[in-house]
Amino acid sequence: MGGTGILLIVILYLVFLLGLGMWSARLSSKGSSEYFLGGRNLGPWVLSMSEKASESSGFMTVGLPGEAYSTGMSAAWNAVSSVFSIFNWLFFAKRIRRLSELQNSITVPDFLSARFKDDTHVMRWVSIVVMTVFMTVYVTAQFVAFGVLFEVVLGVSFSTGVIVGGIVTIIYTLMGGFLAVSLTDFIQGLLMAFAFFVLPILGIIEIGGFTEMGYQLSDMMGEEFLAPFFGNSALTVAGLIAIISYLFIGIGFNGSPHVLVRYMALRNTRDVKRIALIGIVWMMIAYYGAVLIGMSGLALFPGIDNPEHIFPTMTVELLPWWLAGIIVSAALSAMMSSIDSMLLIASSTIAEDMWNKIFNKGELREDKTILISRVATAVLGAFAITIALNPLDSVFWLAVFAWAGLATCFGPPMILSIFWKGVTKIGAITGMIVGPVVTVVWYFWPPVDIYEGGPAFIAALVAIVVVSLFTRPPEDDDFDQLWDDFTEKNELGRFTFLPSDEHVIENLKASNLDNKTEKEIIMDLVDREYKSAGTFRLTRSSEANG
Repeated sequence: MGGTGILLIVILYLVFLLGLGMWSARLSSKGSSEYFLGGRNLGPWVLSMSEKASESSGFMTVGLPGEAYSTGMSAAWNAVSSVFSIFNWLFFAKRIRRLSELQNSITVPDFLSARFKDDTHVMRWVSIVVMTVFMTVYVTAQFVAFGVLFEVVLGVSFSTGVIVGGIVTIIYTLMGGFLAVSLTDFIQGLLMAFAFFVLPILGIIEIGGFTEMGYQLSDMMGEEFLAPFFGNSALTVAGLIAIISYLFIGIGFNGSPHVLVRYMALRNTRDVKRIALIGIVWMMIAYYGAVLIGMSGLALFPGIDNPEHIFPTMTVELLPWWLAGIIVSAALSAMMSSIDSMLLIASSTIAEDMWNKIFNKGELREDKTILISRVATAVLGAFAITIALNPLDSVFWLAVFAWAGLATCFGPPMILSIFWKGVTKIGAITGMIVGPVVTVVWYFWPPVDIYEGGPAFIAALVAIVVVSLFTRPPEDDDFDQLWDDFTEKNELGRFTFLPSDEHVIENLKASNLDNKTEKEIIMDLVDREYKSAGTFRLTRSSEANG
């Protein structure tokens, strides 16, 4: 039953995803906001799990376990990069969500063009080129991971795995839009957490415990394999450079469009802390679970030709067929969750930013925009499948290279745009070009052996600041009013309510007190006190004037 049973579970899972895409299509076709942002109605659990799943990709199930299998304990430094993800939610997400609502932006290029008053559409063109190139590379890496998983676990050819997995993902993405992507990512995030929690535990138990695993790995690879600083028990200059490289990988969270769009899709800014907490727990399970899979896998299955095969190998060899089917579905989930997000972001940029805003000056009907996005999803997906059939590099390095290209284009202008009123359009465009160019140059001709994302991100930031100091920012009344609304705070020192926030507060007041959490009751009382105080001041002011 083994192989056949696993295949049956995988098929049922793929059919389920297609069904979910069909169901989501009914809601996602109502308008562009519903298709591209899920109508900004997604709760914290769905949005947090969706973001984590889309961040992780085949990097987590194929790339990182393979890296740990090859390099040992030092691969755990990859988890350090996840700090940036939580940092983003706490310091950037609220501001990005706030400004996107004030500007009525539904894509990242739309956000930047509105913020910098770019009527020339240069930002949109740069965004389209960068997204198309680097997202295609990223999606290609996930399709390669598909092929590896199908080949090792199910015994089918690499090319069959690439094509079948790719087609299913493309279909439910183009049908259901952001809602389908987020709902499937939520399910996939739960499956991934289960896999990263269960598989390393079973592997370590099979070995005989942590201590026995340490003895075996030391005998096989030497004690340096377990050293925390890349083969050394103490931190060296080379080790410090390697740690900085892993930290720089985390910079990608600041500028990856499929992550940024989830900030824009928040139903309101009050969900941010809950989302960050869910994300911290998930990332600790996923990152350290992936590293332990690689290390325990080396002790159990030494001598594998391709280290990136270790996750599927452990799944097949250690688990009963029904549980292996669930774990394989989780591995597929990791890849699909990134593919669907990347495809949707790239196709939405082509449809909304190029076809609607540039070619039709914002007057294209929403149903036509959605149709064009669906066609673009199919075309980009087919192109990525074609490239994946003849991969140029490992899943790990393809993913982190594309991650850097996207992050260095969008991260610096997004960050500066929400904190510095003086950043200019010319400065932002310069940074959007400098970042990806430095990424490519550093990747192929590195002057120092350090991850290309860090130097490119810094170069883009410096370019934006320097150019902005010598050029003029927007100065019209509309922009001044936008910035005043964006930065306005109440007497408590907090940002004033947006329409989405006020809608939530009204719902809280209308709900039964017994159904409210303690935090919601306190917020309700604070809001009532603030409004009562405002009324009192207004009344006293009227009496004084009278």
